[in-house]
Amino acid sequence: MINLFLRYLIIGLLTGYLLIYGLRPSFPYPEFILEPFEHNWIFLIIFIVNYYAFIWDSKVGYLMLLAIIALIFDYLIFTQKYKKKLN
Repeated sequence: MINLFLRYLIIGLLTGYLLIYGLRPSFPYPEFILEPFEHNWIFLIIFIVNYYAFIWDSKVGYLMLLAIIALIFDYLIFTQKYKKKLN
């Protein structure tokens, strides 16, 4: 019962995150979400956590992977480092 509640709570939080931040690139990210860009090794930990989340529940894994992809694309689109490489 608690396992089912925990799954749907995480699914709801990830869906809310994707609706507010991940799928709306015009809405600025809070500072704690931008922390992995300062330390690239955090992405390795995020992908490992995503792997275990996918084993635990595929819906949670897919939503988390979508959030990671949205975060990476926003980083590539909106950072000055990437814009300087293009010019």
